Amino acid sequence: MTKSITLEIEQIKKMSYTQFVAFINQWNVPPGSLSTISEWSVFGHVKNDSKILEIACTTGFSGRELSRLTGCSVIGVDICDASIRAAKLSKNIYGDNLDLHYINADACTFEFEQKFSHIVLGAALGFFKEPNTMLCHLKNYFNDSGYILASPYFGIADIPNELIKQCQSVIGITPTAMPYSFVRNVYENFEIVYESRKRIELETQEQMKKYTEDTIQRCCNIKNITSEEIYQVLFNRLYEIKSISNELHKYQAYSVMVLRYLKEIYPNRFMELF
Repeated sequence: MTKSITLEIEQIKKMSYTQFVAFINQWNVPPGSLSTISEWSVFGHVKNDSKILEIACTTGFSGRELSRLTGCSVIGVDICDASIRAAKLSKNIYGDNLDLHYINADACTFEFEQKFSHIVLGAALGFFKEPNTMLCHLKNYFNDSGYILASPYFGIADIPNELIKQCQSVIGITPTAMPYSFVRNVYENFEIVYESRKRIELETQEQMKKYTEDTIQRCCNIKNITSEEIYQVLFNRLYEIKSISNELHKYQAYSVMVLRYLKEIYPNRFMELF
């Protein structure tokens, strides 16, 4: 193994989870992947004249696929510069004809001049220190009405401590273990116009292996990586992430949600939930 390869491997191992996802340009999907995005597009009334803001867009998957399905315009914002570069690269390769724009900024403090019809959150709200404050901030980007598209995880069983530690070490987060009622209440100031709670079918080792192989091979092709040693380091790290996420899904479910903001009603709730 040459010195340059050794140094590159060390750099890859030192990357944070977010940096690694951006480096390999992993399509960081919401819970439910493209199926969730399809539900958002239908039940959230996303049309070709819709203006979408995607919060914590990472490598840009959700906004890109919403635009592909509906023709809507999308602005994605993420605090990680490497993620924004990866999102722009994916636009050039997979969505050059789509109306996509990306901004490297902190969504908690950045001020957008324009208004939006929809805001995509996916499961990102759980990563903000003050989710209620963030939601209150986001409503300012609507005119008199708008929709929030979310897909939060919630706990259905106690997550073993060892798995929590693995998740913190490998992915850099503490996994969602809050019950459904807690997660739903975060959105209590908005009207739920559509919701579908989902259980997660675990992936097989063969499915995870194919996904990992295809993703890492694409990364190597784009970056002209020919070293088998580097390929294996990339493969092992992504497969470990996939394995831990898959194991977590034994203890989690998620909800596909479309939430409505109406200026004349917010923050009141006059409709019964059921």
